Amino acid sequence: MCVGSGVESGAESGVGSGVGSGVGSGVGSGVACQGRIATATIASLASPPMSPRPTPRARRSRAGGRPRLAGGLLLGAALVAGALLRGWVLFHSSGLTMDSPLYVLMAEQWGHAREPLGPAHHGYSALVALASLGVPGREWPGRIVSLAAGLLLIAVTWRLARGLLPARAAAAAAALVALHPLLALSSGAVMTESTFQCLTYLALLVLAGGRPAWGGGLLGLAYCVRPEAMVVAAAALPAVSPLKRRAVWLLAFALAALPEVAMLSAEHHALTLTPKTNLVAAAGATQDDAEWHATGAESLAAVPASPALARLGTALARAAARYPDRLKGQLKRVHQTWPAPLLLLSLIGMVIRPGPLLAPLAILPVLPLLGVTPHLRYPQTMVPALAIFAAIGGAWLVGRLDPGRTRARGLARGALALVLALGLGWCWRGPAGDALRRSEDGPTRAYRKAGRWLAEHGKPGALVMDRKPYIPFFAGMPQALMPDDDYDALVDYAVRRGADYLVVEEYVMWTIRKQFIPLMTDPAFRARERRLRMIYFGREGPRTGIAIFEVTRAR
Repeated sequence: MCVGSGVESGAESGVGSGVGSGVGSGVGSGVACQGRIATATIASLASPPMSPRPTPRARRSRAGGRPRLAGGLLLGAALVAGALLRGWVLFHSSGLTMDSPLYVLMAEQWGHAREPLGPAHHGYSALVALASLGVPGREWPGRIVSLAAGLLLIAVTWRLARGLLPARAAAAAAALVALHPLLALSSGAVMTESTFQCLTYLALLVLAGGRPAWGGGLLGLAYCVRPEAMVVAAAALPAVSPLKRRAVWLLAFALAALPEVAMLSAEHHALTLTPKTNLVAAAGATQDDAEWHATGAESLAAVPASPALARLGTALARAAARYPDRLKGQLKRVHQTWPAPLLLLSLIGMVIRPGPLLAPLAILPVLPLLGVTPHLRYPQTMVPALAIFAAIGGAWLVGRLDPGRTRARGLARGALALVLALGLGWCWRGPAGDALRRSEDGPTRAYRKAGRWLAEHGKPGALVMDRKPYIPFFAGMPQALMPDDDYDALVDYAVRRGADYLVVEEYVMWTIRKQFIPLMTDPAFRARERRLRMIYFGREGPRTGIAIFEVTRAR
């Protein structure tokens, strides 16, 4: 499969023939032409005016120009639609997730020798740090990086599809990417997904164009953003031939990824390919708990980053036993991301035109090997590939009809467009659309207000224990993650950990930290508690209350 062949061959033939014929004929027959100019001029003056007949080259130029113009208009329409949707997201959401403060802090840390802040690769934060040179604020640089990557992903999807399909079918794939709610959400947030997807598919585009060195290098840069690039690099090998080009692909990937490996290894004082090794270690855990316990042996946080070799066999056996159930959960998220009508077309496209675009789908069977809870953020990386495969499948179905049956083919195209629209609408009505409509992870306005208050009245550099990272982020203070032990064990841990403040969000209390209900609702209980003293309480509406407690220690 050569995605770039259509444009490249056209460009080469146009340039080559234009230069060759223009120079060769002009020099080789210039003298002979001079003798015929006078005769031709006299004959033309004596003849009645005639409409000039287009040369074969002119006819070919006009014929080739129409598809290019139509393709440009269709791509422009997809980009405009994607930009409008992402602009709406940009100004109607905070763009903050649980990991966003970490990326901002990592960007602010660039150029300073400090301890690693968390389990994340450095590529996205490096781009955010670069963008902050021209974009003001703490949050907007990361959002602008994601926005630029999200818009570029639409164009890359178009170019990948255009190498395989006519302009209309390629435009359908680009439109599915432009209007998908999850891709729009990640394009307006301080998140790594949009940047990773852009670099990954750009690498596959370059690879399909016959340049494995550049493609491998781009995928190595994607690895600097997220570790899933290792899976894509390995999965793309069957599409690279011969063996020498596979070696070039892997070598380029390794060279581009080497700086990130060096940074991770230096931070962890050991050879490290990803800081998320605890997810691999937790593959054999009996429960994928999103919460961690300071005293729990089965907690994901309690699993050591590098399990002992003696326990490796047991962990592998447990992981294998849990694989089917985990795979079922991941497949459910895939269906929520890419509903059945679209998925059926994509499956047809995979069979008809397999190739490098299968590589991002290899992430799916790897996810159940990790101790992660199924989430919609994981399958969204597969959406551009699935969109192109859906367009391939649809084009193949229409192509089964007799070319002479113009009316039938037109009806088939209309039915196919309706199926694509219904599939996208199904996606918007389901959990993927809900993720965009309810993108705020809590009352952001109340977070900002409480964070500003703590920044003004709290001790500079104080350690804040919170289940969410937002108030410490807005206060400009470091965070200590709150465990999910019983009340006394949790408060004792806050004292031992050296936390200066403890934050309780009202909606968190009613859902995942119910041990704080007596503290928040019973004044007598609060008066008896000597380890915590409430210093702030604010509310912007129902279930938006936020309390800040000072952690007191025995003197």
